[in-house]
Amino acid sequence: MKAIALASLSLLLVAATAGAQILHEETGFTRIERPAGAPATVHEAVQNLRSRVHANVINLDSHSSSFVIPIAGNAQGNGGTYFRSDFTIANYRSSAQRISVSWLAQGQNNANSPVTYFNLPANTTVAQDDFVGISLGKTGLGGVAVIGVDSNGNSDDNAQLDGFSRIWTPQPGSAGSVSQNFDAVSLTDSIGSITAYIVGLKQSSAFRSNIGVVNLDSSAHSWTARSLYTGVATTLTVQPYSVTQTGLAAGSGSSGGNLSVSLNSDGFGFFWTAYASSTDNVTGDGWVARAKQ
Repeated sequence: MKAIALASLSLLLVAATAGAQILHEETGFTRIERPAGAPATVHEAVQNLRSRVHANVINLDSHSSSFVIPIAGNAQGNGGTYFRSDFTIANYRSSAQRISVSWLAQGQNNANSPVTYFNLPANTTVAQDDFVGISLGKTGLGGVAVIGVDSNGNSDDNAQLDGFSRIWTPQPGSAGSVSQNFDAVSLTDSIGSITAYIVGLKQSSAFRSNIGVVNLDSSAHSWTARSLYTGVATTLTVQPYSVTQTGLAAGSGSSGGNLSVSLNSDGFGFFWTAYASSTDNVTGDGWVARAKQ
């Protein structure tokens, strides 16, 4: 997400991908019908996973049975930009793995949004360009939650999944592109009101910074990001099973342009994850930092 004022991106309508379509014929990665009795909505899928979470799997940076990509898109931007997300999803098991994929559209309550199911062949890494537009048939910006499931659609503790996303746009005035990357993050990444920190950002006349939070709870929550250099605070509210991204408040950066923040939520006992990105105002070069508790 370089040269990215993601909060200002507008939406375009794209026809939804329908039916049991083969997305990667060479690998057998297919979209499948929802198994009978399987979670039908984002809320049901996340709650099914939450009921099976074990304490010792929280905050492991390795392959897992589920993950979230905090921000992805298929959206028209300003000044000739168009943002798309290229995805890689890996199944490290020696057997085929079903997955549920939830689109967490930015700025709205996605509790009742439908879940899409796919099948990953054994020992397969699948790459899909414009995953949001082609595989999910969605537009705009949002997070993507991926959960390994069994034949009945219940969370599968034996799933061994990993993922990666690159969100990019053609660079106006050149033949190239600019992008930022997002690694897969555990759906149990951060919990409740424990303070998280994001370090290594820049904000000045030369750099801008955005912050984004993914709320994986059935209620809306608010977060306060406070600059560790100046004390300036930025507050954002995130709807259930959604993501909100906003620019960090003016004056957050130090006199030298450095910026790190603490991040606190307003509640207890629910999961969330957060990130921030900084972008060079001239070149569009940028980077992403993840919130860590």
